[in-house]
Amino acid sequence: MADVTFNIYGGNNQILPNATKAEQNFFGDQFAEEKLAKDGEAPQPLTEEEQALSIYINKVESLRGYITLLRSCKTARDLGEVVATMRQQEPSLTDELIVKQSFISLLLPFVPTWEKGQTIDNIRVAINSAWATRKKTLRQSGRQIP
Repeated sequence: MADVTFNIYGGNNQILPNATKAEQNFFGDQFAEEKLAKDGEAPQPLTEEEQALSIYINKVESLRGYITLLRSCKTARDLGEVVATMRQQEPSLTDELIVKQSFISLLLPFVPTWEKGQTIDNIRVAINSAWATRKKTLRQSGRQIP
């Protein structure tokens, strides 16, 4: 068996002789981005619009998925369905929040322009309708409404 010498200088250290995995964490955005860029895994930074919406959606993967869905909306009804899905899956979104003008305004930069019906009031009606239908379906299937 080989002799091992540990020289520890400051910080909090644990020596785990039976560890099966070693993991190194990088603290600080720039250093991590540089390290990941070398490995080809660097995530794209969020745009200002995405950052504004990220207040309500914590996971970047989920946020980007919702944005993709929002970009595919052709009508207010489609947008209402996407928001109902977001409401169902994201605990930080409430029934009151999803129909507020401030929240709906955060969604608009990701939605393509429609010929008609892209007003806050029309979108609010579509969201209310889609969420009411979704809640009814969840109740009938016996699932809990988040």
